[in-house]
Amino acid sequence: MIKLNVKIIYSILFIALFMWYCVENITDSQTSTPSIELYSPLSGDTVHIGKNTIKYAATDAPGGSGLDHFEIFINNVSSKIVPVNSDGSNPNLFLEVDSSLIFKKITYYVVVYNKAGKYKKSATQENIYVIENVPKAPGNLTLTRIDDYTVNLLWDDSANNETNYEVWRKEGTNGNYHRIQLLPANTISTNDGGLSPFVDYFYKVRAFNNAGFSNFSNEVSTNTLPGGPWNLTAEAIGASKVILHWNDFAVNEMGFIIERTNPRTGNFERLSPNALPNSTEYTDYSVMASTGYKYRVAYYTSTTVSGYSNEVSISTFYTDVPQPTNLTAVFKTSPDSVILKWTDNTFLEKGTVVERKTGSGGAFKEIGTTASDVSKFADTSVSRGVTYYYRVRQILGDRIYTEYSNTVQLTTPN
Repeated sequence: MIKLNVKIIYSILFIALFMWYCVENITDSQTSTPSIELYSPLSGDTVHIGKNTIKYAATDAPGGSGLDHFEIFINNVSSKIVPVNSDGSNPNLFLEVDSSLIFKKITYYVVVYNKAGKYKKSATQENIYVIENVPKAPGNLTLTRIDDYTVNLLWDDSANNETNYEVWRKEGTNGNYHRIQLLPANTISTNDGGLSPFVDYFYKVRAFNNAGFSNFSNEVSTNTLPGGPWNLTAEAIGASKVILHWNDFAVNEMGFIIERTNPRTGNFERLSPNALPNSTEYTDYSVMASTGYKYRVAYYTSTTVSGYSNEVSISTFYTDVPQPTNLTAVFKTSPDSVILKWTDNTFLEKGTVVERKTGSGGAFKEIGTTASDVSKFADTSVSRGVTYYYRVRQILGDRIYTEYSNTVQLTTPN
């Protein structure tokens, strides 16, 4: 009886050991297989000719020796084998589609292999439509003024698959862009007419095809047209003042002649008095409200008068508008910044220009603008232990402003 029980016990132990061994091997076989899941592109998506990023997640089984490589299959044909990165991390995978598949539907899947030779196939993604690439953006957009009312735009045709070009324009710095021209493929130039000589216009161009739109070209504007060495510019202050600015490149001049068109005849007439030697600014107080003018400048010596500067056009506002007042500046931390506040004395403004200079000998430069009816601005580009000066003025139209506010001074703490 005792011998029988011993045999039974040994049989039970043997069976248990055998079952444990089988389970361990089955479990090891299952867990040694890597895993992969695709997130994009998925069935029904659209891809472009060329490289399309595959978003995925893949890992080896717990306790495994790591992944080894990936194999991408397009239409059940191996397309590319990609090893894991040298540090063992997963590589970037791309679905690379050639032009022979354009406007067709494809399938793809990815197989991941681990260092033990085990592999896992992802789910197959089907009915993925192949379209052409979006065009490259046009480059080197330039602008040339033909006359007061017309400009020419010229750009590089960087694309070889565009169907059309679009020309976009906005009126004034604070305007909104809108499309003004639709042009055929391979266009590199166009004219835009019917413009006002008193408005600054901004332009950009882009291409498109069935796949979508290119990025926009660089932006150009009429206010950055070269004015030669003079670079004469003009701005109106409300209805009763125009300020001119230019570069003083003359040597030994005795002064500057300022000429302005007569709004009734359109002929240039000399203003009095002349500007003093070494001047770079002139204020014309003899203008009328809601009137357009054109200006030009020349310098003179004891024996001669120079050629004229570039001509610049400006229109005055229909009324004078009170400037912002009570400008204040307070330093704040986290982050370091100067908070500016002022009193808005009009509802006619389109926004406020904020200017700053560093140190008493610096020059004021624009550092930002606000929307209309906003009377607060945060200057976050300040440094410790520096003295800053601030002033603001409000925008009434294209190159039309109020007078400046009071100027405030603030020294940031060390």
